[in-house]
Amino acid sequence: MADPNFNSPRFQWLISQIQTGGYAVVNNGTGTWTNTASQLQRFDEGSFTAARSAPYTRFPVLTGTRSEVAGIRGRKNGPAWSIRGMPIIPSGAAGTAPDMAMFFQNIFGVAGTLVTSTSCTYGPFVDSGNFPLSLFYFNKSSTAFTQHYYWGCFVRQWQINYNGPFITIDLDGFFGWGVDSAGFTIQSTQGGNAGLTTFPAVPSSPSVLGQPIAGFGNGYTCTVASQNVSLKTRVLSITGETGWVPIQDVYGSAYPICAVGDSRRMAFQLQALDDDSSALNTIKVDSDTDNTTYSMSVVAGTVAGSIMTATLNNVQINEFNLTDQGAIMMCDIPTSYAHATSVGALDDFTLAFT
Repeated sequence: MADPNFNSPRFQWLISQIQTGGYAVVNNGTGTWTNTASQLQRFDEGSFTAARSAPYTRFPVLTGTRSEVAGIRGRKNGPAWSIRGMPIIPSGAAGTAPDMAMFFQNIFGVAGTLVTSTSCTYGPFVDSGNFPLSLFYFNKSSTAFTQHYYWGCFVRQWQINYNGPFITIDLDGFFGWGVDSAGFTIQSTQGGNAGLTTFPAVPSSPSVLGQPIAGFGNGYTCTVASQNVSLKTRVLSITGETGWVPIQDVYGSAYPICAVGDSRRMAFQLQALDDDSSALNTIKVDSDTDNTTYSMSVVAGTVAGSIMTATLNNVQINEFNLTDQGAIMMCDIPTSYAHATSVGALDDFTLAFT
């Protein structure tokens, strides 16, 4: 008997696709996956995780002994996925959407607005925009290894990180179910295959666009409450809670059946080198001032086609703290939330690639 070959993350491809036929329907033609408009995503090993959950329910009836009889499989509630440290990679051509556009479409509820040779902008949000994703996790070296696909994926939380060599984003979400090639036939009889009758085939040669954005550089700007703190900022992140919630407790299905939107929240967190400048002192005073709101803008990148601008509106700046970090004192502005500019507006956060 020959020794088995071992799987390696270096051979893995993660391919994403917006589902156009509904929450529990992977794009297909007569049961065969249609990979049109799917996109290979780029990140490093150890970044992507997905956990299925289908626990057995105890059946603790009296048996005449203290031992229990076997239970039954319960609902398939709580499956979750995440991507850590995914580089944000613009297309490299202004007016063209990035490869990770479908993640932003899922977050904002709308595709990016394209202006030819100029920009791709996400926001304002669209409350009615509901764009579930399929994520396909393939081993490119051999179909003998177990492959997976996950349907009904939504981003629940995200965080843009400006603190490393590359600007990255962390994504956390839920999915309807994950189907594996080893158990595809069994899962199909259970109704978890999301419309496919054959397991998806690995695409032959997906393409990718653009290069990552460096996490720092000349010409980058960070402006809070009209004060430029670019050369003081050491730690910076922008976070979001999308409000997407799975509906997973109906009588007629063991699987989640859809996602609905609860309230969303956007925020920033910043640590700056403390000094006696008027810019930083103004922000400190702003954080002490009650019932006022400000804007925040972060521009990263200097090459056309690879510039990203994040804008938070109506930010209520929380009280700053001074922290001792060895050789330097830091001005720490804790999580401070953005809001729409007026009742009924949807412009608390926008993201533009130019």
